[in-house]
Amino acid sequence: LAIPPAVTAHVSSLKQVDRFSSLPAAIRAGRFSVDGTSAAGWQMAEPGGAFSATDVPVPNAPGRRLIVAACDQSLCVIHYERGGIAHFYEILALSLAGNRWKAIWNVVGSKPIASFEALRASIAHQTLGPSWKQQPVEGDF
Repeated sequence: LAIPPAVTAHVSSLKQVDRFSSLPAAIRAGRFSVDGTSAAGWQMAEPGGAFSATDVPVPNAPGRRLIVAACDQSLCVIHYERGGIAHFYEILALSLAGNRWKAIWNVVGSKPIASFEALRASIAHQTLGPSWKQQPVEGDF
């Protein structure tokens, strides 16, 4: 799985973000799109917070929960778990161009990456491994 140069070029300048509430406001509000699919209305629980991990929704809980994120001035990489019929993990990279955030990379895997340091190393050395695949969004973002 090739990681785009637009992501690897920023790996050394990324700073860890421990909370969803600390991400840029436009990202928290879902003012971006992934493969043309709007993320408007997306929500994410803070690390360790309640979320709907299975196909049985938890009342008032989002379907995603942050594991770790990292940002610099023009790129945010967000690693989170996603619940539903199939529980899985995603990495989403958003790039800032002008005033707009745009998804430039979205992959899904079966196991989480344990820490910011491990995520940074996996990106820098292109070593995510075979369990990570490009994520087809298909209107389900």
